[in-house]
Amino acid sequence: MKGFGTFAMIVGVCWLVFALGMDVSVATGSGGRVNNLGLMADRQVHTIVGAMITLAGLLMILLGGKVATTSARTETETRPCPLCAETIKMAAVKCKHCSAEVEAVAVPRLKNGWVATTTCRDIEEQERTIDAIAAIGLPVVSMMGLAVGAGPFETKDKAKAALKQMRDGPRLYSEIVYRDSVSGKYHPITD
Repeated sequence: MKGFGTFAMIVGVCWLVFALGMDVSVATGSGGRVNNLGLMADRQVHTIVGAMITLAGLLMILLGGKVATTSARTETETRPCPLCAETIKMAAVKCKHCSAEVEAVAVPRLKNGWVATTTCRDIEEQERTIDAIAAIGLPVVSMMGLAVGAGPFETKDKAKAALKQMRDGPRLYSEIVYRDSVSGKYHPITD
């Protein structure tokens, strides 16, 4: 949606430049020029159309993708209250709607997804890396060989944020990979 919004905005701006650059005057018989009402009306129509396309593109850029992200996040981080059926967070111990005491439920850990992975040279470096990732509050996952990573995360953007956190904090240099459960390249994640 954001890509189409960017395209629409570029088309709208080009349309506006074209409309505002239109010549609305015509030559007279005595060598002068006068404004033509028909051409002025055409310029006005083109300016309005260009502005509307630009505005639509800007709205698509600003609002694009937010609804899907919110609904996906809501499904994994919320649950219904067992008494009133209103939506509450997984970690809630008291319903904000009916004030009932509820038992907290841990968010299930992903079995596959995007991982910010770091390759280690030996066991000691691997242990230091695991401790460093855990110290900054990221979930640790083992990869192939001596590599370890932070994740898995639902989206590549979350893995990029973890990669930045690992680089800025303990200075771990990583790369983003997708950890799947069907290729057999990774050990299964157990809860």
